[in-house]
Amino acid sequence: MWYQEGIIERADLVVVTKSDGDLVVPARRIQAEYTSALKLLRRQSKSWNPRVVRASSYTSEGIPEVWAKMESYRDTILSSGELQARRRAQQKVWMWSLIQESVLSHFQMHPAVREALPALEERVTRGAISPGLAADLLLKTFTTS
Repeated sequence: MWYQEGIIERADLVVVTKSDGDLVVPARRIQAEYTSALKLLRRQSKSWNPRVVRASSYTSEGIPEVWAKMESYRDTILSSGELQARRRAQQKVWMWSLIQESVLSHFQMHPAVREALPALEERVTRGAISPGLAADLLLKTFTTS
């Protein structure tokens, strides 16, 4: 089963900003809510637990703590080898992304596909044929021309 992750599922550090003046109390509540929510999510790292901190750019409160957490994170994932492993995995993802972009570009620029595409798109938007059938027809046009 494919699972779409949201941004919070990938977070290593969450910074609740504008934690000053009348917003300190709501910021503390949001910090507690994020902290609780992060405990329920599957860990992304074997060596690091996501942290939630508050900061205010207006008063500079919490900024040194944010920086310290960022440094701690960097040191932890570097010393564990996790950063290097993530980079290697990213390289593979980037390779496949480049392949997909190139294949799609070749497909879209293929003369027979370019000729057939407007009519098939129009038929799909009219509901005359399914998107799947149109895709199959375009792929056949691409591979046989």
